Amino acid sequence: MDDRQENTLSMFQVVSQTMQTNQAVWSGVADVVSAVAAFNTEVVGIEGLAAQQQQSSTGVTRDKKDLRAAMADAAMIVVGALKALAARTGNDDLAAQIDFTRSSFIYGRDTQAATNGDVVHTHGTANAAALANSGITAATLTALRGAIDAYRDIISRPREVIVTTSAVTEQLDAAFARILAILTDQLDNLIELFRVSNRPFYDQYQAARQIIDTGSPSPTTPPGP
Repeated sequence: MDDRQENTLSMFQVVSQTMQTNQAVWSGVADVVSAVAAFNTEVVGIEGLAAQQQQSSTGVTRDKKDLRAAMADAAMIVVGALKALAARTGNDDLAAQIDFTRSSFIYGRDTQAATNGDVVHTHGTANAAALANSGITAATLTALRGAIDAYRDIISRPREVIVTTSAVTEQLDAAFARILAILTDQLDNLIELFRVSNRPFYDQYQAARQIIDTGSPSPTTPPGP
């Protein structure tokens, strides 16, 4: 939510608390009861949407970075053994195909890094017997496969989070419109019933309906243009 929505939601919450505190005053008026119920339902809905919106791609991006590093570490163990094997056997073709450095996995396109991992795993598997004396075991190759798959699985997730957040933002806008309509068209009008009969409650409601800019340095600071 932006600052305006944050401030408006705070107002909604204060209004909800005010109505709850004074429930004995208005509970006998059916239209007020219905309006308050609808209002509270929308407030709960907005709070839930706000929580979803706060989900950021930052955490997913950090996870992707960690998984990419883990894949690089697992791959370089096998790359080192394959390079040694290629040098020992004079296999120039193998040397060319696995000519990777750690940067080959850490930098560049996301999908290319995963493809590089696949290449290393393929050659490691094909030369598993020859690599045994270099300390490369079936478990080593399994760990590499798992690291590649885990990294590939998370590649698209930051974009998915952004798309989800965008959808939630649209839902929030609609929810704010609905709840403001309940306030301005129903509760604000119905509350006039109490202007004379219960002035303290009436005044509390009017005070609760004020939107306070919680981002301002002081209550006296005028709003910006």
